[in-house]
Amino acid sequence: MRSRTLRWLLPILGASLLATGAAAHDVGISQVTLEQQADGRYLLSVRPELAPLDAFAPPVLPARCSAGPAAGAVRPDAGRINYVFACPGRPLTADDVLRLPWQRQGAMVSARWEDGSGARRLFIRGAAGIDVPLAELRASSGSLAAAAQRYLALGVEHILLGLDHLLFVLGLMLIVRGPWQLLATITAFTLAHSLTLALATFGMVALPPRTIEAAIALSIVFLAVEILHARQGRPGLTHRFPWLVAFAFGLLHGLGFAGALAEVGLPAAEVPAALLFFNLGVELGQLLFVLAILSLRWAVRTLQLGWPAWAEPLPAYAIGTIASFWLMERLAALALAG
Repeated sequence: MRSRTLRWLLPILGASLLATGAAAHDVGISQVTLEQQADGRYLLSVRPELAPLDAFAPPVLPARCSAGPAAGAVRPDAGRINYVFACPGRPLTADDVLRLPWQRQGAMVSARWEDGSGARRLFIRGAAGIDVPLAELRASSGSLAAAAQRYLALGVEHILLGLDHLLFVLGLMLIVRGPWQLLATITAFTLAHSLTLALATFGMVALPPRTIEAAIALSIVFLAVEILHARQGRPGLTHRFPWLVAFAFGLLHGLGFAGALAEVGLPAAEVPAALLFFNLGVELGQLLFVLAILSLRWAVRTLQLGWPAWAEPLPAYAIGTIASFWLMERLAALALAG
């Protein structure tokens, strides 16, 4: 009797263990494709795989979009669930967000746009579902005005939050004397980073990002040393030819800007507009920073605020210390990556 019972129990236990093992391999990440079709419709397709069908629901669309009659249809031959929708009047743009109200931990979304461009990103579930910002999937900005606004703001934000670029500009301003020399130096820096930004964006120049970041930190260390040497009566190359040094290191900083722009993901049709307005945004942010420093100088002189002699080299030491830390940190990351 006991052996007969075991003969029945063992297959049941084996099947249960297999099912448990199979479920254990489901990490809760669904493979999703979003395709823009020629007729103006969109196809959002997901493979259920080990997840139950009731874990999926139609996506929450932007207000102007509506689901088509084939939404939610299952193709058993391909093992996929399809959601078809259209956005009359205006296609999906980088400002839009799709929400996937699914009982899943996340979604690996691959987008294919009508112009041939695309991108692939992982999105993790939030409180209300899996939010998919289309900007991260290289969706178009829509109109030229929308592209201008988006990339201009992105350029301003990048330069104002890019402390390494701002420290380099501050170092130049501590070296140059007189408004015309400052204008020539900042113009040289602008021309240089605009040149390499364009060349890198169009794929004509390419260097490893970690190498570029380390070189940018080194350029700031160089400026800090130049400032301190000048205070000791040993003015260097930057004091004699500040525009030349600004141009040379500006080429490196332009490659850094290009890396930041590439991380955003550029739709193929928007590369010229993105390059133009991102660069204008960088220049605008840089101009705001320069004006802020000049205003601070004016205020110090107007209010006759004196500095003790021992405090005068502190800005150069601060710039050099921060940049040296960045340099060591980036060199270590470069060595580990190699």
